[in-house]
Amino acid sequence: MRALEFLKARREATLDAFTFNDENKIVKAKKLYHTVERSFISEPLPTSNKALKIATNPEFAGQFAGAGAPAGEAVANFSVSKVWIEPGCIVCNACEGIYPEVFHVTDDSCIIHPGAPLNDGLKILEAAEACPVEVIKFTKVS
Repeated sequence: MRALEFLKARREATLDAFTFNDENKIVKAKKLYHTVERSFISEPLPTSNKALKIATNPEFAGQFAGAGAPAGEAVANFSVSKVWIEPGCIVCNACEGIYPEVFHVTDDSCIIHPGAPLNDGLKILEAAEACPVEVIKFTKVS
C-alpha cells in the first residue's frame, strides 16, 4: 500500500482498536491444573507410654549419670607480665568479647588497654586460643 492509499484508508476508518478487539475476540479455554493440598504442619503424634531413652530425658537421666567422662582437672590461674598483638590482626572481636578489660578492637587493629589487669592469665590464654590468626602473645610471670 502506498502512502496516499494508506492515508485515505485511515480517514475512512470507522472502528477504533478497542471496538475491533471486542468484536473479534478469540475465546480460548484455559487449562485447569489440579494441585494437591499440602500442609507443612504435621498431624499430632498419637499418644503412647513410650519415651526416648536418652540422657536429656529426665525420666532416664539417672541411668546415664555415670556414663559421662569425669570432669577435667582444674587449671590454676596465673598472672601475665606482658601481652602484645603481633601484626596481622583481622579485627574479629574474639579477644574483646572474651576479655574486654584487656583488649580493645579498633577499625583496623586491636590494642591492649594501658594499665590493663594482667592477673587473670586464664582469660588471656582463652583469648589467645580463640584468635583465628594467632596474633595474641603473652608471657607469664616467672
